Amino acid sequence: MKWHEVSIQTKESNEESFALFLNSISKGISVEHSLDILKQKIDDFEDKYRLDPKDYPESDIRITVYFDQTEDIEGRLGEIHDFIESQPLDEKSAIIIETKEINEEDWENEWKKYFHSFRISEQFVIVPSWELEDYEFQPDDKLIKLDPGMAFGTGDHPTTSMCLKMIEDTVKPEHKIIDVGTGSGILTIGSHLMGARDLKATDIDELSIKVARENFELNGCAEDIVLETGDLLKSETGTYDVIIANILAHIIDDMIDDAHDRLNAGGSFIASGIITEARDDIIAHMEGAGFSVEEVLEENGWVSILARKA
Repeated sequence: MKWHEVSIQTKESNEESFALFLNSISKGISVEHSLDILKQKIDDFEDKYRLDPKDYPESDIRITVYFDQTEDIEGRLGEIHDFIESQPLDEKSAIIIETKEINEEDWENEWKKYFHSFRISEQFVIVPSWELEDYEFQPDDKLIKLDPGMAFGTGDHPTTSMCLKMIEDTVKPEHKIIDVGTGSGILTIGSHLMGARDLKATDIDELSIKVARENFELNGCAEDIVLETGDLLKSETGTYDVIIANILAHIIDDMIDDAHDRLNAGGSFIASGIITEARDDIIAHMEGAGFSVEEVLEENGWVSILARKA
């Protein structure tokens, strides 16, 4: 199968606007920051990352989005150009758009040079399978072995890392958990490492289901996880102690009431993928539905919320 790769180089200040738009016309995006930006944002950068400078944009950010060969790529490019023209973006004249066609197997190998082992919290460490033999970890580390493939969720995006921090503080072995929109399966794997064994992971995208299954097998947790194709919580009839959803703000908003209905008393709702501008509206909806907001984390314009059912 072939894919159309569209890369957009732009100012970092335009990231949120592009992310919201591109996620609405595709199944996901990747964002590469220049090394100068990464060094400013990440403590102990040199210890955590082993990056080749030539693989990263010289300045600002590069946003990459993929469309499969069945897509009308000229139509999609037209939508992107129309978006740029209609939005108050910074330095529009400096935005560079490049496209190319790639084979799926080339894509799957190309992204590996950007993805390396790194610590994401006090206990969780993300390790791609091709670095397992070389990674030196501490006795208390909880290793998430990951091959993201073409599903999104590598742990390096703030929305995923904040979710994992909340999982680290919230999930108990006795909890029954569902991860809605599991993507690469990273949050379900993190929950399993915290001792949970009654786990369910769902995604509407069949490619994500395939990648998640492979990662569950890689981490030796597949037998404890029910993996299904599902549209949010619409077909769920059971109840859970923890519901996890790292998606987008408007989708989180759509599932708040269902999340409240599907949680046991005292259960937790970990919601992420929320832009800062949508935070107050999401919190208001949660509180109106009967949730108590316990914790709000913010990083680089993104928000994660831990809410509890009274």
